[in-house]
Amino acid sequence: MKKRIPQTKTAHSSTPENIAIEPRRPEFDFSGVDKYWLKDPFTSQFMNALSIVVPVSERTVIDIVRKYADNITEPKLIREMDALIRQEGRHTLMHLRCNELLKKCGYPAIRPFERFQKFFVGKMRKISPPAWELAMPAAFEHFTSAISRDFIVNNRFWAGDQSNAAIDFTRWHALEELEHQAVCFDVFAALEKRTWLLTLALIFIWMPATLISVYGMQFYFLLKDGILLKRKNWGPYLKFVFQSLPMLTRGALKYIDKAFRPWNPKDIQIYQAHKQEIRHILS
Repeated sequence: MKKRIPQTKTAHSSTPENIAIEPRRPEFDFSGVDKYWLKDPFTSQFMNALSIVVPVSERTVIDIVRKYADNITEPKLIREMDALIRQEGRHTLMHLRCNELLKKCGYPAIRPFERFQKFFVGKMRKISPPAWELAMPAAFEHFTSAISRDFIVNNRFWAGDQSNAAIDFTRWHALEELEHQAVCFDVFAALEKRTWLLTLALIFIWMPATLISVYGMQFYFLLKDGILLKRKNWGPYLKFVFQSLPMLTRGALKYIDKAFRPWNPKDIQIYQAHKQEIRHILS
């Protein structure tokens, strides 16, 4: 039997007071969006691969946050956990719609990959002690906030001059991922004081799994499309990999510092500017 984590009275929300985690329900019509909806096939298929990974990871976030909700007593953090769950539920639904369209584009490996991903995450939860299970949502949010921040800050690298419903959806999703970036970490830090365990989980489990999953699916998509069958595309593909790799590999060591909290002044500026920029999507 797994050891139960005791209820804590020291939980603390590190989300700034001027950041409100707000569940929103915008609608997006993906029916007219091409599979290369970003700047080029490499950026598009990277984000398409990421979309395949998202539903299982976000459902896992929801399940684990709910599982340990009774252990948290601070009212602000409890409200933020509830808002996180509602945001992630909406994200999952929208990504499932995207993924159904991808499946119709002729990628038969998507379904077995989804089954394997569900099996792998489920098995990891089953064999993990509470501290390592708690690290899962914090690790997943580590990646989603990093990708969201990069998509916002380096929008031209990803989207170029493109404009479509899928890009609007990604910009909305990125805003909400930044918005609730601290919640899972706050829950983890409240119930498990050894925050360095999150560093170990990231380096030895979730970074390798994420890199293999996302870049592996991207490689499959590009190969299936014939993009990587042309030698002229190898250089741009490798350039993309090396440019995007730091986004998924840096930052794990920061959790060794017990004083670390996800939000910083630059993040607040990025978030506020992006929220103002996409206000037409949010309304």
